[in-house]
Amino acid sequence: MDQSASEILQRLEACELELQAARGYIKALEYGLHAVIAAHPALAALAELWSHALPELADVHGAGANGAPLFDAAFQQALAGLSDHIDGAARRNSGDQPS
Repeated sequence: MDQSASEILQRLEACELELQAARGYIKALEYGLHAVIAAHPALAALAELWSHALPELADVHGAGANGAPLFDAAFQQALAGLSDHIDGAARRNSGDQPS
């Protein structure tokens, strides 16, 4: 099937719009998750649970599980950011200072 340049450009523009919408959705979820973490009544328990969930997440979704290096890198970066946020909230709640 031979597509004209304008059809390809239209598809590319549609993909770009969908990507922008997805990024906005993800960013809103990120801020919501930060609020949930900050308001969690048992931050130490949350940090403990998260530390146990990470290995399973890495096994299921990480390190080439889907064959998409960019996904893997973004996934690992997001997990690290969430881990830092959860651990930091738990430390602040317990009165510890970050190391």
